[in-house]
Amino acid sequence: MIALPTFLNAQSGTIYAVWNTYAGGISTLATGNTSGVGTYYTTSSPNNLFDNNLNTLFSSEGNSSSGTNAIAGLNTGFYMSIAQCQPVLIGFRFGNAYNYSVREPLTITIEGTNCAIVSTCVNWTLLYNGSTGLDIQENSLAYGDYESISNSDIYESYRFLVTSKRNLSNYVSYSEVQLFGYSSQTSSSSETSSKFKYFDSIFQIYRSSFHIQKIFFKRYLKT
Repeated sequence: MIALPTFLNAQSGTIYAVWNTYAGGISTLATGNTSGVGTYYTTSSPNNLFDNNLNTLFSSEGNSSSGTNAIAGLNTGFYMSIAQCQPVLIGFRFGNAYNYSVREPLTITIEGTNCAIVSTCVNWTLLYNGSTGLDIQENSLAYGDYESISNSDIYESYRFLVTSKRNLSNYVSYSEVQLFGYSSQTSSSSETSSKFKYFDSIFQIYRSSFHIQKIFFKRYLKT
């Protein structure tokens, strides 16, 4: 089992479901409901993807109004912003839908942006177009394979869109999305911390030297 990179956290309040959305285009926001075109199931919101719980799902209906079919849930997904400053996304893992495995997404696109208003953003950079890591159908709750992204650029927000699913279904469903990468600010903070430690050490040396000289001077006066 490979060692996973550092986690990146989704910023609370920035996670929104989308439907009828394509890579490079504007996002169409989905709404919570029990059924209907452009909806995600009320109790299965995109916030469930970042609750560290494989038992909760994000279920999106997309262009399908009802019933089991080939198009339900396709071109749906979500966008969100990263909590860390200056994040670089380099990989991800999806959690499966287990009892609803026919709904699982198999391929996705991932895009990044630095737009101030993400909902109306059209400046998306495609970072990934490929597998979700859920190629193998599991018999229990589980994460799929870790998938790496060839990226070294900073993007504050990311968009995930489903392009295919396992089988005919009434929704596309998945339980978790784990994000991995690094923050350039962490490195700079570490360097700053090291500099403070260095100067603190120098100060301690000078203070010790001054203390020794003070003791010597007192003894000199006594003689």
